[in-house]
Amino acid sequence: MSVDTYSICPCGNGKKIKFCKCKDSIHDMDRVIKMVEGGQVVPALDRLAAILEEHPDAAWALAIRGRLLIDLREYDTLAENAERFMRLQPSNPLALTQRAAAKLFSGDVESATGSMLDALTESGREVDSFVISVASVLSYTLLQTGAFLTARAYATLAVMAEGFEGQNAAMDVLGQLNHAPTIPMLLKSLPEPISRPSTVDWGERFDEAQGLLRSNKVVLAETKLQSLQRVASMEPAILSGLLHCAIWRGNLERQSDLLRQLSQCESLDQQQRVRFAAMAELVHPDLKGISVSLTRLEATIGDLDEIEMAFLADSRVLKLPAEAAQSLRQEDEEVAPRVAFQILDRDRPEPTEAPSVDNFPRSLAIVLLYGKQTDRDAKLIALDMQSADAETVQSKLSELLPGVEYQSTQDRQLPFLVAARPQLALVQFEADPLAVDETIVSIQRSEVADRLTKIALPMLGDRSLVDAAQDSDAKFDCSVAVTIMESYDLLTSLDEELSGKIRSAANVDALPGLTISDDDIEDVANVDLNRVDVAGLNNESRIYLMNRAQQVSATPLLRRVAQSILDSNIRNENPDVTIMAYFALVGSSTNFKSKLALLDEAKAYAKANDRVTPRMLFLELELRLQARDGEGFQQSLREVSETYGNNPEVMAQLQQMLMSWGLIRPDGSPRNAGPAAAAPASPQAESGLWTPDSGSPAAAPPAASGPPASAPESGSGGKLWVPGMD
Repeated sequence: MSVDTYSICPCGNGKKIKFCKCKDSIHDMDRVIKMVEGGQVVPALDRLAAILEEHPDAAWALAIRGRLLIDLREYDTLAENAERFMRLQPSNPLALTQRAAAKLFSGDVESATGSMLDALTESGREVDSFVISVASVLSYTLLQTGAFLTARAYATLAVMAEGFEGQNAAMDVLGQLNHAPTIPMLLKSLPEPISRPSTVDWGERFDEAQGLLRSNKVVLAETKLQSLQRVASMEPAILSGLLHCAIWRGNLERQSDLLRQLSQCESLDQQQRVRFAAMAELVHPDLKGISVSLTRLEATIGDLDEIEMAFLADSRVLKLPAEAAQSLRQEDEEVAPRVAFQILDRDRPEPTEAPSVDNFPRSLAIVLLYGKQTDRDAKLIALDMQSADAETVQSKLSELLPGVEYQSTQDRQLPFLVAARPQLALVQFEADPLAVDETIVSIQRSEVADRLTKIALPMLGDRSLVDAAQDSDAKFDCSVAVTIMESYDLLTSLDEELSGKIRSAANVDALPGLTISDDDIEDVANVDLNRVDVAGLNNESRIYLMNRAQQVSATPLLRRVAQSILDSNIRNENPDVTIMAYFALVGSSTNFKSKLALLDEAKAYAKANDRVTPRMLFLELELRLQARDGEGFQQSLREVSETYGNNPEVMAQLQQMLMSWGLIRPDGSPRNAGPAAAAPASPQAESGLWTPDSGSPAAAPPAASGPPASAPESGSGGKLWVPGMD
């Protein structure tokens, strides 16, 4: 097949082949492309090497070779190819993209982002799919490094690109950014650009910069905006434009600085300024303004066996399992601790006691004991102490080990999101697992608001919200801290009254509910979703809100709108939407008891309306396994088999699920039950496998809606019934 010399050259410089320097070597292109399409990648690379040896300026060969090297993960060779391509055509977007990919795969995310911006700037109206595909990979890496706004910018670019077929990866990035309850709502959308005043002499230059930004010419736009900043240094529109440039660059320090400058613009309304200041803390790379300092104690100790006996005898000390001690090995220590303990805030309960808010101990610190080694004495290290607990812990250690002197140092910084949740001890209860789970959730719900208001934060001058509330000059900072706290779904999902409680404690005005019309429902910002009043909205708007609340993890809104759907005429008119509402309530419930009760209600409704699906039964299986409901798990398993036993596709899905949980082998035979099995009992648990009737669980600090995270030590493993065992 002859090459059309009037087509665009594949080297990426935008010229037609007839006018490109590649024209002398392009006759081999058809042969190479056929090799690639036929799966002959290695021969194609050999042919490209021969072409480049004969025609060193064959940029098209470098362009194709770079794509193949990425597919083969030959990243060192890719870097060499990219540098050669860059020397040949320094402004070629494909060459710049190859360099971005090489930097990205070598771990230099900052340089990769800079090269990607240069590639976008040099691209014409039609951005090559190769540029978009590398931007999509970059967005995933940025997500992993915590550059959430920048990851969203590049993922959105890939999703919005016309004709780009590799959108699934970028959609996955956006899904993770939207759904993660640990990402604050303030960072779940890009900041809206701020319009310039209509009567300014620099308006035309600003509009040109905005046009360049919309065309992804970020480097050129940033240059223009920086020159405008010298004219109007604190103009919100200019700062907003520069903020978007910093987002594209992935420069978190610069983002934080510009957001802080925007919060100081008095022409903006108070709520905007507070939110900009909150975002300035949240995008900062080390979150230093909202982190809690932990204290570390170290001491040289004597006979380890005697000390261990003293610890075991104390009612406010709990020995951790050997596996936990091994996992607590410190980076600055050559060996793992011999034994580890938790210091408790109250006496250990007996296993036979019923778990309650009052008798469930909280962990104040972890103590590691190291035996004597050739070059040093035995020693003790106490970790994970918040400043408020340090005195109590040291007092307990002095009681256990009189005369021992401790060296106190500042340990790592703990995100306030973790510090705000009570750290529960790994105690054993023989009670119903559902009762243990319900107690854990009750403790978290009852204590999280109080803990939030009492932890000292650097952004408040190392004061708590309660203390800073007494200072009239700190009112703005208190508003910022409250806005940060209520932006986390992981916190608001535990206690829907959280916002009111912390605002009252901080002496900050409560935000009113948001009443909107059906026409304006799509204009509500993510950060305002939980304030929406759903009472006056029509059914279509409520369905839209339910879907959106699920997408961005606005759990308080999700619960309200799903319940309103169940209470409305939709229940009689649209069974499919009603079941979706049930699923939403099950997923957003905080404990397994309510999850299972709602699922039973959903199943009854589905049976009455002929809507029972494998998905519903599989969900019940997973929940009962996570809840350690042995009898219910067996019953659900039989129901799936009886209902869909003649459906090979459903039974294959069931087998895959049981294999993924570690309950059966690939041949369908049951695995041995017991704590030593490899797979966890749930996605949230990181312990040994528990099978449904192998005994009572141990209690441990769970995820927001997960089960206790430690495996039982007891019991004989139960037999798991699977289809075909009758």
